[in-house]
Parts: sequence; C-alpha cells; structure tokens
Amino acid sequence: MKMKKRFLSSLYIIWFGCCLLTINAQIIPDRTVPFNVSDSGEAMPIIWGLDLAWLSEGNILRGMAFMGADRVDLVRSSFTPTAPLVDGELQSVELGRLNERLDIIALLNPETKVVLNCDHPTVDPWFDGHAARWAQLIDVTTRHHQEAGRTVVTVSPFNEPDYGWGQGSMLDFYNIAGELRDNPRFDNIRISGGNTLNNDEALNWYNFLKSRLDEGNTHQLAGSFDNYAHFYETVRANGHHATNDELHNVMEAMVGVEYGMQTGIWWGTAELARGEFVKASDGERLAYAEHRPNWTAASVYRNPEGKVQAFGGTSERMAVTTSYRFVSLERDVYFDGHGPQREYTMVLPGGTGYQAGQTNAERVVNITWGDDIQPVIDGRYVLVNRHSGLVMEVANGATNAGANLQQGINNGAIYQQWNVRPVDSRVGGDFSYFSMTAVHSGKAPDILNWSLNNGGNIIVWDDVKGVNQQWYLDYAEDGWFYIRSRHSAKCLEIANSSSSAGANIQQWDKDGGANQQWRFLPIDAPVEFEAPDSPEDLSATANAESIQLDWSASPASDLKGYTVFRAESAGGPYSTIARNISGTSFVDHSTASGTVYYYTVKATDHSLNTSASANEVSAMTTGDDTMVAQFQFEENFLDSSVNLNHAKANGEVDFVEGPIGASAIGLNGSDSFLQLPPTIANQQELSIATWVYWNGGASWQPIFGFGNDLTQYMYLTPRLRFAIKNGGTEQRLNGSALPTGQWAHVVVTLSESGAELYVNGELVDTSQDIVVRPLDFKPVLNYIGRGEHTAALFNGRVDDFRIYNYALTPEEVVDISASPVTGLTDSEPDLSDTFSVWPTPANDVLNLSFSQPLNQNGLDIEIYNMNGRMVMNPFISSGAETTILNISGLPNGIYLLKLFSGSFVSTRKIVVSR
Repeated sequence: MKMKKRFLSSLYIIWFGCCLLTINAQIIPDRTVPFNVSDSGEAMPIIWGLDLAWLSEGNILRGMAFMGADRVDLVRSSFTPTAPLVDGELQSVELGRLNERLDIIALLNPETKVVLNCDHPTVDPWFDGHAARWAQLIDVTTRHHQEAGRTVVTVSPFNEPDYGWGQGSMLDFYNIAGELRDNPRFDNIRISGGNTLNNDEALNWYNFLKSRLDEGNTHQLAGSFDNYAHFYETVRANGHHATNDELHNVMEAMVGVEYGMQTGIWWGTAELARGEFVKASDGERLAYAEHRPNWTAASVYRNPEGKVQAFGGTSERMAVTTSYRFVSLERDVYFDGHGPQREYTMVLPGGTGYQAGQTNAERVVNITWGDDIQPVIDGRYVLVNRHSGLVMEVANGATNAGANLQQGINNGAIYQQWNVRPVDSRVGGDFSYFSMTAVHSGKAPDILNWSLNNGGNIIVWDDVKGVNQQWYLDYAEDGWFYIRSRHSAKCLEIANSSSSAGANIQQWDKDGGANQQWRFLPIDAPVEFEAPDSPEDLSATANAESIQLDWSASPASDLKGYTVFRAESAGGPYSTIARNISGTSFVDHSTASGTVYYYTVKATDHSLNTSASANEVSAMTTGDDTMVAQFQFEENFLDSSVNLNHAKANGEVDFVEGPIGASAIGLNGSDSFLQLPPTIANQQELSIATWVYWNGGASWQPIFGFGNDLTQYMYLTPRLRFAIKNGGTEQRLNGSALPTGQWAHVVVTLSESGAELYVNGELVDTSQDIVVRPLDFKPVLNYIGRGEHTAALFNGRVDDFRIYNYALTPEEVVDISASPVTGLTDSEPDLSDTFSVWPTPANDVLNLSFSQPLNQNGLDIEIYNMNGRMVMNPFISSGAETTILNISGLPNGIYLLKLFSGSFVSTRKIVVSR
C-alpha cells in the first residue's frame, strides 16, 4: 500500500469544531507513578536534619530558608580527633573549631537537637587503638553541646569507616561503643553505626556492632539499591532506629523512607526539592515508584496544607537516565501550570558509570487544580511589578557585567525584556529552577557577592548559571509570581516599596508584599490592569456523552482567549477545565453520566487581566446510546463525533491508503502510537470497532490498550485475544490470529449479558463470564497501538477506529464491517472543484453553490450522522446554481454530506453548531 504522508509527533494546536485542542506528545516512560489527589495516603514522617560536618554557616542558613527553621529537627555536629586531649579537655584549635560549630548551631531553633559523628581531616596517633580515649573525646564534645543548651540524641564513633579515614577497625568501633555504654551520660543517647559510605558494607558493620548499637546508619555513595533497601528493613526488624545522616539526594530519602528510614540529614544543604520534600513528609504520601537498576525514584506527596507535589531524584554517583510518568487517576490537574491533563513525564538525567556524567539530579513539580492556575512560563517577557506597575530593567540599558537592576516605566526597550526559561536538567543538582537573561546583553540577574542577607543587591553578570543566578517561581495568585533565589530563597522586590522609576531591586524574605510580586507579560502586551468585559449569553447543550458550551464574544480589543470553569454544585467551587480558548464554543467530553455540571467562562487579555464570570449554566449528559468517538484518520487524528475526543500521536505515524475514506494510519511497531483522552472509555457498556492491517511480528502487539497499570487494563491483540482485568485474573475472549498483509474488521462488545468478539462481521467468541467493565476502573492511559500489559507496539495500519457507549447488535456489526467504497475511480470524477458549501460551522441553513451545470438528472444529497445513519436525503433539480438546505432539524454535531450527480460523487464533512 502506498504511503501518503508522515506525521512526526510534536506539540501542535488545532481548531476543530467547537474546541481549541493542545496536544502534547508523550514519551514511553521507564516507570509510572499513578496517584489520586483525594486519597487518604500514607503518613511516613521523617526526623530531618542539616549537616555541620561540612563546617559552613551558609549551608545552615540556606537549609533553614528552604526547609523552614521549624523543620530542622537535628543538626549533625562533630568531634575532632586531630590532637590529644589535655587534662580531659580539648586543645585550643579543636575547641575553637567546636565553638565555631556551636555559634552556628545557635542560629537554629532552641528545640533543634544534635547528633555527633567524627570529623576526620586527620586522626592523631594518640587515639589509635585506644577506645577509652575515643570515648573520652566523644564525652567531652557531648558535654560542650549540652552545656550550650543542646540535647544530644545520637553519637556515631566513626564516620564512613569502610572508606577508612584513619579511624580504626570494626573491633575498635565495637570497643568504643562498649566504653560509651558504661558512661551514664549516654544512657539516653543512641549509639549509631556504622555510617558506611558504601551501603554494600552497611550490614557487615551493623551486624558486627549491633549488640552495642541503638541505631543503624548508612550513606549511599556506592553499592547496590537492593542492599540499601534491605539495610533499613533489617535495622527496623531488629528494633533499632534507622538513619542516613548524610543524604546527598532526595532519591535517597524517598527510597529510605519506603524501607524504614526514620532520620535523614542533608549533606551540604537543602534547596527547593529537598526543602519541599521535608514539608511534604509531614503530610501523606500518595504514590511511590523506583527503578532499582537505574538508581532513581519518584513519589507524590500531599503536605499538611493540602499542597500536592511530585518529586524525582537520582543517586549522586550511580544513576542512569530515567523517565517517570506521573498519572492523576481521578481528575485533570496542572503540573507547574501545564494542563489540564492526567499525566506528566519527568526525565531524570543520569550518567554513564560510577561518578561518570552524574549530575545528582532532583526535582519538585507542583500539582494543582481549581479556579486560579498559574500560567506556564517559558519565553520572552516584560516583568511587571504588582505594587508599582513598573517593569524590571537594566539601569541605563547597560551591557556590562555589574550593571544594576532597577524598575522603570515600560518603553518597549529590549533592556526591559527578559528570556525566562527552565534550566537544563543537567544544570547540576536540583533543576526545579529558571534562568533569566536580558535580551539586549545576555547578562543574568545575579545576587551580588552571593549575599544571603535581606537587602542583598541584584546586578546583572555573565550568565554562568550560578545558583545565585537561578530562580524559582512561587505562584501567588491571578497571574502574579514571587521570583525567589535558588541561593537564598529570598524574593526579588522593589526596595522600600517605591513606586518611582529608578528604584532599586533587591532580595528580601518573602512577606507577601505586592512589591515582591511580578507578572510575566508577552513583550508586545500593553502594561495595563483593566479587566476585559465578560463574555455573555453562556448556554449549555447536553449531548449523549458531552456538553457543548456557547457564549457571546467579549468586546475586548486585546482579547487573548477564554477560560472555562466547571463545578459539581451551583456556585462552585470551580475547577479550570480549559484555557486560552480562542473561539466562543467549547465541548466538555470529560463528563460522567448522571452528574449535573455547572459552568462559567471568563475572558483574559494579553496582559493577563481576567474578566468577571459569565452567567452560570448547568447541564447533564443524556446518556443515550451513541458513538463516543470515531477516528477516520483523514490526514489527522481528530474525532469526528460531536464529542471531539481528539487523539494525539507519539513517534512517527504515517498516513497511508486505507479501506475507509482517503487514508488510514500506519504504525511502525517501534515508537509510534496514538494516545486517546483519559475518559473516553469510562462506560458500563462498550463497543470498540476498527479496521486492522497487521504486518506481523509478535502476536501480543496491542491493537488498542486502555488501562491504568498492570492490574487494571483491557486490550486487544492480533493473536486474537481480548482481555480485561481489574485486579484478580484476566477475563478473555479468543479467536484465530488475524491474517497478516490484509485488512480485517474487528469488534469487541461489552454488555450486561457478557462480551463478544467479531471479525469481519462474524462472531468468533462470546462469554457470559466476563463481568469486568471499563467503568469499574476508569482507564486513564488509553492508546491505539500500545498497551500497559506489554512493551510491544503494534506494527501495522488502523482505520475507522470507533468507540460506542453501548453494545452493538450483530446487525450493526455486520453493517459497519461491510467493505465500503475505498475511493474514487477514474470513471467517477470528483465534484470537489465544482461546488462549495458554507457556512461552517452551520446554524439552521447550509448553502451549496455550483460553478458548472449539474447533470440533467439533478443531484442527490445524503447526510449521515457519526453513527452512520442517514438523517437527510434531499434532491436538487438540474439547472440549479445555488441551493439552500434547511438543516434546522439537525442537532449540533458533525455530519458527512455526500453528493451524487450521475457518475460524479463527492463527500464533505460539515459541522452544525448553534
């Protein structure tokens, strides 16, 4: 069969019927993380700490800023075996080092407790083999912390002893622990070990020492995932406290808590992903997934304030690039403003080997819904301050490094324009941030001298992607953001809340002030704050499986589009179900049968000002037997039913000749498939019908697959097997395998009486024992050419893919499986160039005009609905040049119009919309 056209998957926007549709291609993920935002979840609290083994006040201040000072439960301090004790006391250098730590610890809350381990730049020979001297050093260091008002909860005689550092052997550790056991000071202080660098060594040390330990402890800088997980399981089974006192990535925390870790202390500091994970861990975990061979993990949490977030992380030294697909099972959501959608893929970069190409990648993504959703930021903008209405600019338009950042009156200059982009995932560490560069110079806003202080000045500098040049966008409301530093967590603000041009931009703790809030406006948008007029005359029309909304346009001259809101009770609360609709109609196909929905619409201009709401309307789908979707693949992936359940393509999809209409799709079996909307199969009864041309290969290739995971799915393969599962055992229909190299028509029906499988109009299998229905598990991940049950993809062609919300009768199956006319022949010329049809969409009348005389026998017209039923059959006499058809009796929807004049024939698709 001749290939007609190739479609490469990408992001594209189409206008079809009543809906503006944004389609995103999705890669095939390595792991899936399904979640329900309303689940009760699982409480998995963690005791959190910061680290002072790396002696840095800045690390502590930054960690407090991102975690919240009230969530720093612990601080890891140290004893220093670099010189002998004199008269039982530290010498001056060691005491000075300890006092430096104590001064930093004083910055923390009084309730913050202390854990101690060994700071080992060197080990003085005075300690070698002398357990009592080690124990005395730990004792005096503990006493100093207690005298400073701190509670010490854990001591670890050695740190990473498997790596050495000159500390001693397992037996030395064992003997030191024995000395501490005999010291009353440690009666209520846990003894922890062995704090191994390589988690493959963790159990060796722990098992040797455990009779004198209260706590098992390991780091994760080498070793296997299996041993890391098993270590915590073993420690908890022994009744001991489980700890990682040197977390290098949020992945280690996610995996640790899954298998029993109770305490986690961040090495270095905490930035955004780590800080948000700390807060989230006080709430409930909704989902978790891991990839053991790749040393990566992901999770979804709801924090105590109800904020839902997705987290991903990698091993600092051993990760392999991994993709995680987060799937919202119960509702559409927005992922950092992207949506509404059910799934979001996070790609976590890894390396090529141990400490080879690793980036220690981690990330947090906000999952939101409701009536105020943040805009997606990625482009060129003018940044407007909420307090002053002035814009961010480089002083005097300077291009030199060190030029000051200030606010000014918008004048359209390029030194007032900024490229704002998500940082590359390999920027290093956490990649939850954005970079900003001045359009005129390429310089980046930069915190002068890496200040952590309120009032720290902001300049521009060469864009080196330093952490003091990266920013995270903390959404406030109504299109306004706080712009916060990766370095300090402080906000960019107008100094002294000035409204004057030239006022300085500095950093400050978030205080909610309007002088800290910014809008990102397109560079050609006016800087103004007047809301557009509301749309009017909102109406709702109920279809069998969808609800169509129509409204009168807002008269605003600067209109960007419309936002559609839906609620399940009058007056709300509302959720945003569509944004940036450019027309005045929208079809909501995510409805559930039997539910009354309430709708309103707002207009938005290019300056992100939003109108008041239109009038509220309500509707409920009729639930009549109907076609839910029909994909004819006429050079597109559009649903030609009234429900507009359009598909999206992944990989390379070819348009080829097919048995129905002008084209079908060709799937290559390696990377191509179509993704369907998440609610398309939520039916108690169902029929799926399609033409299939199988190229051969693995018999388990899915023709279609609808599901959520490996426990909830349904699929059809060319083997020929249909299976459906909702936990438990697969329920199946079977037949003889489809032939290769030729078209076959297949139909699956599910009804109250059971299930049936047809091929080419003939029943090949039936079962009354199949009792699972798609509505039982509401499949979200729905595909043509792909399934959840197998990694194989379909290799072949598909045409006229239909979904019905009822079980087709045998007669209907025969009717739709009959071989139709596949195209025009040389003896049947096309009328396309000789007539036109308008308007589209049409209301109550349809105009047809002809540029050439009709056949003397006149013109027959047949109009079919999307169920294939003829609904009109008018006749036009010969000699007519223009004809008006009265279509007022046709419901809103999409129809097929066929014209016949002697041997001439042509087909047009028409839309009726009122």
